[in-house]
Formats: sequence, C-alpha cells, structure tokens
Amino acid sequence: MRSDLDDVDVVFLAWREPPGLLERQHAAVAAALRPHWRGRAVLVENGAAPATAAAARAQLARYPHAEPTVLWSRRNLGFARAVDLGLDACRGRYAALLNSDGRPDPDMLRVLAAELDADPSAVAAAPGVHGPGEESPPAGPAHPVEQLSGTAVLLRRAEFLAAGGFDPLYFFYNEDADASRRLRAAGHVLLRVPATRFTHDRSGRSAAGVFLREWHHARTAQVLVHQYAPSLPRELPRFAVRRARAVAAHLRDGDRPGAAGIALATLELPRGLLAAAARRRRPWDGDRLAAWLRTARPRCGPVQGPAPSLRGVGGTGSFFSRRPPAGRGPRP
Repeated sequence: MRSDLDDVDVVFLAWREPPGLLERQHAAVAAALRPHWRGRAVLVENGAAPATAAAARAQLARYPHAEPTVLWSRRNLGFARAVDLGLDACRGRYAALLNSDGRPDPDMLRVLAAELDADPSAVAAAPGVHGPGEESPPAGPAHPVEQLSGTAVLLRRAEFLAAGGFDPLYFFYNEDADASRRLRAAGHVLLRVPATRFTHDRSGRSAAGVFLREWHHARTAQVLVHQYAPSLPRELPRFAVRRARAVAAHLRDGDRPGAAGIALATLELPRGLLAAAARRRRPWDGDRLAAWLRTARPRCGPVQGPAPSLRGVGGTGSFFSRRPPAGRGPRP
C-alpha cells in the first residue's frame, strides 16, 4: 500500500449541490487523503449558486497542507469542459474525479494509485461503484475493461489530456463513454479495481431532476451511437426501435418525467446526427483540447491561497463568459 498521495490531485466541481452534501463528500475524501496530503485541491465553480460556491470553498479548509486552487465560471460550462479545466490546473502525476453524491472508501485512492503505479500502460483506474442503479462488479483482482465511468476514477493526468480529455460535445453524460473509446484506440488500458469501492447515492431526485437527467443522457447518447456506428444507414432504424422501447419502459414504470425527457431529446436527433458527422470528419484530440485551453485559461483564471483566505473572494476571480451551446440546460 502506498504511504502517501502527494502526487495525486483532486478536482471538485460545484454547481447547485446542497452544502450538506458537500460536507459529507469532503469528509469522506479528506479521510481517504489523510491529514498531511500535499497535493492540489482544484475547485471548479461551474456556474455555481452562491450558497454552493461558499460551502465548497469552505470545505477546502479540510486540506490544510494542500494547495487550493479555485476556477470560477459565471455560466455552467458542462461537465466535460469544467473537468478539462480542472485537470489542466492540476500539477500532480495523477488526478481524481469523484462525484459529489458519493463517498470513497478510506483506502480507495491509495489502492487505485498503486494499480496505476504497477501498470504504466493503464491511463485510468476506477473502483467498484455501489449504490442504487449501479452494476456493482464481482470481487476479484484489477482487470482491463472497455469503458469506465466518470463517477469515481483516478487518471494518469498528462496522458489523459494528451488524448483529448473529455470532449465538450458531450455536455453532460456519455463524455466518459466517448473518452474510453478514444483512450483504448490510442493503446491505453482502463482498469476496474473491485478490491476498493465508491458508494454512489443517486436517490432523492425531483421530477424536474429526473426529466433533465434523462434528457441530457438521451441527447448525448444519440450523438455517441452515431459517431461510432460502423454503418449509419443500418444503425438509424435500430436506434429508433431502442429509443421507442426506452420511452415505453419508462411509462410502464410510471416514470413520466423520464419518458418526457427521452422523447424531447429524440426531437433533437437531426442536430445530434450533424454533430456526430462533424466528429467523424474531425475527431476530438489532444491538439484541439490544448487550443481550447489556451483561450480558456486567461478567462477563467485561478484564485489561489490558503484555504481560509478563499472565503469571500467573490468577484475577484476572472469571469469565463463563453455561453454554453443553445439548448443545453443546467446540470440536474
């Protein structure tokens, strides 16, 4: 087992999470990092509500020996762009992404880092994810998989960014599925590590939250499927059948908001097909990400300093004023 995690940075996103949820998240993360962790804690305020931003900054005091870094965006950039900015602001060999509505086991980050240490071909390692709606992996040793979720993952940071990081085309959901395909195509290995776990609690969503979740997921899924389909004429009829069955299944389960979200996303299919065709012609890669980051950094400048001084920084950070693409709503 590793003795320290000083070469591991952590990226935290803040949007509209309740302060109590952030408190539970950071308590668990701080326990996993241990009191003397000296990595970088990067907080991306992604169009965050004032109460969420204040609570998220206050939680950085849990890492007294770390280097806190706050990036501030006036608007919600989407998950992919926000994470790419956060990873760019990191300096460690590895960087961890952890959903705010979950808790890592105390040994999780050490176990994942040890697996990446042992396998230089591995660019990402993820624990077993347990919770409602999760497919918990069976016990066993670490093993390669075709896809990893962004719910909880430790990344070999420089290599991940060199491969393009997360594609901003996938505003929310399916950015991890796309990245997994690109990483494997570049010869990297993705590791599932069932020996440690991340507990993910997705319960308690409102009807509006369910609607937005299914809408975001469906609209990015229809880009992903057609971006990578071997034959578009063959895939379109199959996709139409699967989509109709998905709506019917939600209705049978009494989930009208979810069914409505999927149906609304399907109306955007022509736009999704155009986006998928554009990516097929010119795939997202590290050069395109680097070009975007060069324009983004000056407009989303970090505010750095000891954790207590970060409270109340307010308007001194740079605004990142780029509007999200039309029709892309807030993260549910």
